[in-house]
Amino acid sequence: MISNSEQRIGVFVDLSNLYHTARRIHGARPNFGNILEAAVNGRKLIRAFAYGITSPTSEEEKFLESLTKVGFELRMKDLQVFADGTKKGDWDVGITVDALRYAKKLDVAVLVTGDGDFVPLAQALQHEGVRVEGIAFGESSSAKLKEAVDHFTDLSKDKMKFLIPSRLAQLSRTRITRH
Repeated sequence: MISNSEQRIGVFVDLSNLYHTARRIHGARPNFGNILEAAVNGRKLIRAFAYGITSPTSEEEKFLESLTKVGFELRMKDLQVFADGTKKGDWDVGITVDALRYAKKLDVAVLVTGDGDFVPLAQALQHEGVRVEGIAFGESSSAKLKEAVDHFTDLSKDKMKFLIPSRLAQLSRTRITRH
């Protein structure tokens, strides 16, 4: 990966994509502090946004507080529930608007998502002269997104660094080792 300490970077995290992928594939939670550190990689952080959907739980409040402590600015909205019971809660347009809004102030935009819907955003940023890096769990990331970005970091290649075992997984391991 090409980087230098003078590069100005912006980080745009699709919380739902990363969180649910980590849970589903690895039975763990993403370590967002380490992910942000890897994204910045010694460069000048201009802004780091984390985009999520709210649900009223005390556990979520702690999680969101931890994100702000490590340096993320939160962008949150309510889950949409339609009359037929379907639910929608994504930030694709919001992430795109913010990334394009900050493009002129950035040398590098880091998209922390595996969602292939962001291929046009990566291409638009590159057209503006911004280097685009992707960070996500490789096995669930869009092949087209991996191809579109200038550099892709697969979080699954360093699980000890980028994952926090869930309490349930920790309990299971504890029980297994005690018997």
